[in-house]
Amino acid sequence: MQNWMKRSLLVVGVFGLCWIGAVWYWRTTTRMPDSGDLALAMLVMPLTLIMGFVLARKTFASPDTASARADAGQAPTAAGAQPGQGAADAHGTANAPDAATPWTQFAVAGTALRMAHGDSPAELAAAMAEGEARLDLDPELTDLQGFPLLAGRIADIALEPLEEWLASLQPAPRSPSAQHLRAMALGGDIAVTLAARATTLGSDGVLQLIPMLPPDWPATTQVLATRWLEFSIIEAGWPQERLVVRQPAIAAHASATAVPPAPATPLAALRAVSGQAAAANAPALNILLACGSDIDAEAVEHLAVNGKLYGPRNPNGRMPAEGAAGILLQSPKEAGDELRLLALHAKEEATLRELAEEVLGQVDGAKPEYVAADTDHRAALMADLMQCVEATAPGLDANTSLACVGSACGHTGAVGALAAIALAHEQATDSDSFALALSNSDPTQRYALLVGPLPAPANKAPSLS
Repeated sequence: MQNWMKRSLLVVGVFGLCWIGAVWYWRTTTRMPDSGDLALAMLVMPLTLIMGFVLARKTFASPDTASARADAGQAPTAAGAQPGQGAADAHGTANAPDAATPWTQFAVAGTALRMAHGDSPAELAAAMAEGEARLDLDPELTDLQGFPLLAGRIADIALEPLEEWLASLQPAPRSPSAQHLRAMALGGDIAVTLAARATTLGSDGVLQLIPMLPPDWPATTQVLATRWLEFSIIEAGWPQERLVVRQPAIAAHASATAVPPAPATPLAALRAVSGQAAAANAPALNILLACGSDIDAEAVEHLAVNGKLYGPRNPNGRMPAEGAAGILLQSPKEAGDELRLLALHAKEEATLRELAEEVLGQVDGAKPEYVAADTDHRAALMADLMQCVEATAPGLDANTSLACVGSACGHTGAVGALAAIALAHEQATDSDSFALALSNSDPTQRYALLVGPLPAPANKAPSLS
């Protein structure tokens, strides 16, 4: 129920009770009310009760109480996270960290993605620059009326390794649905690529895997997908004894593991690894990986029934798609001259322009030469992005230096946000300049992330806010 409706019902209820009570009193006492009685019963008493209720609510909803309510039901602070650093909760959201908490400038040691228009950041960036990254009508998927749908299907997904692994498990698990199998297979490809890259770095430290799986997946499927990603990393050559896996929140709580649960969003994951950086046993390498798929008749029907499917009557709905993306972050202690995630700024109520200006201000107002965002086809989000580009990079060529992952590849959730980071890193590497990775597809996960070369700005320490 909307807040305005609740307030309206409260006001009507108070006035109604006061009037009914006054009439009942006058009738039982046979008293003839004068103008003063009418004003007192019909106006003064109801308004006094309403104002008293509002003041009492404000009094008891003090900042300390509100904070306690906001923290209710959340997971305990992640092990190794320092106070005020915004550890992620069980549902993947992050508590608001202190404004003075420093953002750790991780080196980007590797990126990988598989999307509808490219199997690597370079391929996807080239397709977007050439204007070839457009969604087509899917040959198999249709809406409830039987009309074909615009969808971001990936061709040639190798399901055989995943199916063989599933067949080897004892006891045999319940087979995931077609959409889950496709997403898991794509995620395995990304895990193998990033694990191979981590192996070539020659690090003796711990590698931490943070999977970001769709929150609407069944708990058993999330656990199974996480085990598959772990298996893929080990098969790629990374030692099992130096691998730490963040399990989905529900699995972590069920097993009472000491490892904090995996954040469900890129913003929460970035904050989590930054919060761990100050700990003595902080991982040397972190793989942030997301995968998802809606390319399945049942998934499309579910979207349509819940009013979330894109169509002529629902222009703000989702365009079914699939994909996987990941980034490999190396701690500053072990990094060389790789590009860094220089600054992160996130605020739910802010526009992309405000977020971008904040992070660019931390590098003396440098202008980005490339902007990548998870923005999709929705007009309000696209306008938000274009206003940001015009203000922070007025000379940017929108045809070749602006990538809208959601609009080009369809709805992929956390995959789109990580893909935007991968694209920004790819272009910043080629040009040895700054690039922005933006996220506004989820109103609760709005952020701007700056990717660029060292040295970092010396006049102002970046902050996570």
